[in-house]
Amino acid sequence: MVTTAMVIYFLVRGGLPEPVPAAVARSTKIIHLEQGLGIFVEPHWQEPVLKNDLLMRIANGIYIWGHLPVVLAAALWLYWKNRRRYGLYRTALVLSGFVGLWGYAFFPAAPPRLMPSHWGFVDTIAIVTRERYEVKPDLFLNQYAAVPSLHFGWIMLVGIAIWENSRNLVFRAFAVLMPAAMFWAIVVTANHFIFDMLVGAAIVLVALFISWLYYTDRLPVRCVLARLPVRRS
Repeated sequence: MVTTAMVIYFLVRGGLPEPVPAAVARSTKIIHLEQGLGIFVEPHWQEPVLKNDLLMRIANGIYIWGHLPVVLAAALWLYWKNRRRYGLYRTALVLSGFVGLWGYAFFPAAPPRLMPSHWGFVDTIAIVTRERYEVKPDLFLNQYAAVPSLHFGWIMLVGIAIWENSRNLVFRAFAVLMPAAMFWAIVVTANHFIFDMLVGAAIVLVALFISWLYYTDRLPVRCVLARLPVRRS
């Protein structure tokens, strides 16, 4: 189910148009917003990585291999560990993906790496690989689907799921460190602004809350249906 949902998500996202001027203009506004809030730190975070090849390769590896493989592995683990909680997190993932597609369709935004050069961002993955940007088929890619960042949001969801469903110290350490590492990697590889990740995190948390309401019969619609008389033959 998770694999199917993610394939559909990436196919739809990859098929959306890429209006470059509008996307760049929107991301310019994001930069101005971050500057106003005092959180425009992305170029400063990237500076030490650009000077260290090992750090750059670590960041690229986290960004590429720490997303889909980790989400799918966590889904399999949770399905085996706790089937009901698996359903809750699966629903949150699907809901957040649906909202994300709306964002990509109606509010396309350029990632830092595709912004004009005067902003000073460098595409670190292009420097190292020089071949493919991500380990995904071309029809899955949309270069201007930056807001929200579900690349971060879904790893945060994985962290929450692991923390809730395991008491193992190693697993719990991973649940905390993986989202933190992904946050860092996304910034220093110039793939998202901090704003993008905050929006992605907010969408995932709201989706998780709605899913929790559904699975605990607290959604208004489910509450009404639960009180309806059942006709017995």
